[in-house]
Amino acid sequence: MVAATAYMSPITLDVPKQTKAFSWVSVPVQNVFDTGLRLEASVYATEAQEAKRLITQGKYGAKPAKEFFAACFYSGRFKRAYLPKKAGLKGFIGSAEMLALNPEPVKWMMAQSETAVKQGQLLLSRSGTIGNVTLVNKTLEQFLVSEHAIRIEAKDNVGYLYAFFKSKTGRCIVESLIHGAVIHQIEPSHLHSIPIPNAPELLKTHIHHTITESFNLRDESNELMALARSTLQTALALPSVEQLNPPTNAKNGLYCFSVNIANLNQRFEANYHNPLVQSITEHLQQHAAQVLPLGDKKLTQDIILAGRFKRVYVEEKQGVPFLGGKEILELDPRGEKYLSLKHHGERITEQLTLDENMILITCSGTIGKVNIVPKHWQGWAGSQHILRAVPSNAEWAGYLYAWLSSEWALPLIRRFTYGAVVFEIDQYHLAQVPVPILADTNTMKEINILALRAHQLRYQAFQKEQEALRLFNGDVLGKCDEP
Repeated sequence: MVAATAYMSPITLDVPKQTKAFSWVSVPVQNVFDTGLRLEASVYATEAQEAKRLITQGKYGAKPAKEFFAACFYSGRFKRAYLPKKAGLKGFIGSAEMLALNPEPVKWMMAQSETAVKQGQLLLSRSGTIGNVTLVNKTLEQFLVSEHAIRIEAKDNVGYLYAFFKSKTGRCIVESLIHGAVIHQIEPSHLHSIPIPNAPELLKTHIHHTITESFNLRDESNELMALARSTLQTALALPSVEQLNPPTNAKNGLYCFSVNIANLNQRFEANYHNPLVQSITEHLQQHAAQVLPLGDKKLTQDIILAGRFKRVYVEEKQGVPFLGGKEILELDPRGEKYLSLKHHGERITEQLTLDENMILITCSGTIGKVNIVPKHWQGWAGSQHILRAVPSNAEWAGYLYAWLSSEWALPLIRRFTYGAVVFEIDQYHLAQVPVPILADTNTMKEINILALRAHQLRYQAFQKEQEALRLFNGDVLGKCDEP
């Protein structure tokens, strides 16, 4: 027998309305016309307005950016015809890859004037992550750059313009120009009215030369790394990866090969048994005095994979810079993420801290990006998407970096990839990557010295850039609390 439930009238509760905090600013109608009738609130954001006021009311006054520009444009859209890498083609990179110290393109195209860049141009990302800036040096001039980067040619003192766009003040103003509901972007015409401090010519020139020195040091660093890898290639008689790659038994576009059951190693993914890996490994065994796994204690003290955790981000002065795998190829990868020392102090000390000469290898997403930790990254933190190989000593650090960042080591690292959606490798996989040991110890020392010298030049390039930014923020803008 079931008892009937008595009817209960609904209870009504009065919940106080919670109002969302918002910012507002009053704007003279003339400003709306000056910005091309832009009605998005971000264009008149209080932070951007404050940045503009700082410039226009500064001790040197301001001029619109168009008076500093000789040209400001981006290439048109076009159908991209990518080709397999071979002589005569140029690497094609996007607005994120252009920030790397030494970009490593994965797409190749015939050379064309529309996407070519030339030394002395500024490149400013115009879609996606907007406001990233770099200066075209000898290294970057070799590549084609997508239409997602605005090309700026200065009348003179391009380094001064770089310092402006690199500064937090300049970045804030550029970001206020963003339009688009789904894909954010800016146009070259939006930049023309940006106020830029009109510092004395002597100060502009000084900042320009300091920035130029920074980018020259980056070129010199890249040349030394190229020499280190060339010396390693010669010592091991290594052909290019394309030449080492055995002919494929391709049917209907499929890459087919057979594997001896004794070599399966309980791995059934095709990439693990890539014939290129076997070809490289056999070549190393024939031409190296010895081949050791990276995890051998002679080479590394430890290989660290940080655990996953819920991150607590804080303001810049309350935490440490937190780097993801995407940024490790940049000179100064600091962004907007600073990890809380209060909440993650122990984890930062034990797992996340970066130390000079550590070798970083991305282990999630795009696997196999490699860099060596420079002096100015000391004490910063890296995410769990980066493996850290700790060299046994400084005599191995440069050599290991030269090998692991080479085109021959990349397939040996990526062979261990697993995962259907997000690709991963772990510290145990990286420990198995073969490292060739040369018979000539003097050649190994030479490679190590070249790589570490290149490493030191990058630190000097960072110092030069920070010196220029201090001059711009302090002497030009009058802000002493920023580098």
